[in-house]
Amino acid sequence: MLIVYLVIALAAAGSDQLTKALIFGHDSGFIPGFICFRSTENRGMVWGLMNGVNWFVPAVSVVTLAVVGLIIFLIVKYRKVMHPLIGAALACVVGGAIGNLIDRVFLGFVRDFICTEFISFPVFNVADAFITCGAILLAVMMIFTRPGHRLIAAMFPEEDKKRKGEG
Repeated sequence: MLIVYLVIALAAAGSDQLTKALIFGHDSGFIPGFICFRSTENRGMVWGLMNGVNWFVPAVSVVTLAVVGLIIFLIVKYRKVMHPLIGAALACVVGGAIGNLIDRVFLGFVRDFICTEFISFPVFNVADAFITCGAILLAVMMIFTRPGHRLIAAMFPEEDKKRKGEG
């Protein structure tokens, strides 16, 4: 399954970079009244927080690399007890993080371009969508499913023993 997770992460990062290359700078309506393309340079983090803070880009880049490394470590270490949907969710988060990291490192900002017209929502990109969908799927799997509970028990065996009254 590791190769599948690698493909998912590469597809997420690749589709993010491809859509940015094709669409960024070419603002237009896409689905009138629903979605348009509006190019925005996000020099901060989610929703533009920390925008314009000089030390932010290097700091968030280091943190992103550390988190990506941690997620990859967890996927490899717990692959035998990890449900494929949990691995896929983590791969989506990794791929999205890498897509935005590429922008941050090479451009100094993240290219956002997807704008919702039917609700007031910050402009985002494909990487953000992968991160969000992966995080939601991960949360649902970890909170509401037996495979998620088994993974948590494998990751924290002492806590699981305490919870069961064995410790």
